[in-house]
Amino acid sequence: MRAARVSPAIILRSRPYGEADRIVTMLTRAYGKVTGIAKGAKRSQRRFGNCLEPFTRVDAYFAARSGASLVFLERCELRHAAQGMVVPLRFAYGSYLLELVDQLTVDDHPVPDVFDLLDVALEQIESGPITAALLRAFELQLLRILGWAPRLDRCSRCQSAFESGKFGYFHGTSAAFLCARCQENQRGAERVPASILSALAHLQEAPLSACRDRALEPALAQQAALVTGRLLAPHLRRPLRSLELIARLSRGES
Repeated sequence: MRAARVSPAIILRSRPYGEADRIVTMLTRAYGKVTGIAKGAKRSQRRFGNCLEPFTRVDAYFAARSGASLVFLERCELRHAAQGMVVPLRFAYGSYLLELVDQLTVDDHPVPDVFDLLDVALEQIESGPITAALLRAFELQLLRILGWAPRLDRCSRCQSAFESGKFGYFHGTSAAFLCARCQENQRGAERVPASILSALAHLQEAPLSACRDRALEPALAQQAALVTGRLLAPHLRRPLRSLELIARLSRGES
């Protein structure tokens, strides 16, 4: 059978199904997130050899099936293997990126910019140190592409720029940063130094490949992670399992 569709794809997750098949969720560049069944995947090296593990980049050949939620995955051609993710910390942080993309995207909705961002981010994780700047840049740029990123360089209400040495005020209900004047008489605002917002605004716009080497002081890095965590939280449907793995590895646990 000739596949009706072909697209570059990144494998997000994969699990056994029955004795020989696999259920595979992948982010395709042309068609968005797709879940399909790979019939006989455990037995067919010719059609699926080394192609169905998370992180793998492939050219996926598949066809939609009438009335079925799963596509039929005919074959995959390897573009980039997942061997670089065998290092535990790389695997953990790479899994974090895959989980974010999986939770923040919906099926059958093309998001080529998200595909490109994830592709570059995985290359960065495989090829060098995993820095706070790289992770924050990925989070912010993912939110921006999906239309959920607030302005970080100026007040979302009056559009005045945040002044050096001053603060922005984050309001969780609107997911927006306001200046001191605009946030008056509003409850529940979290004060964030303008220096943090300035650093994050740069990471939100800079090419991802240029963000890894940007130095963030430990205190700034910690606060930046809290800010991006607040921005991501409303869009996550469930806890990220990769965060527990990252925490264990950071504590030196196996």
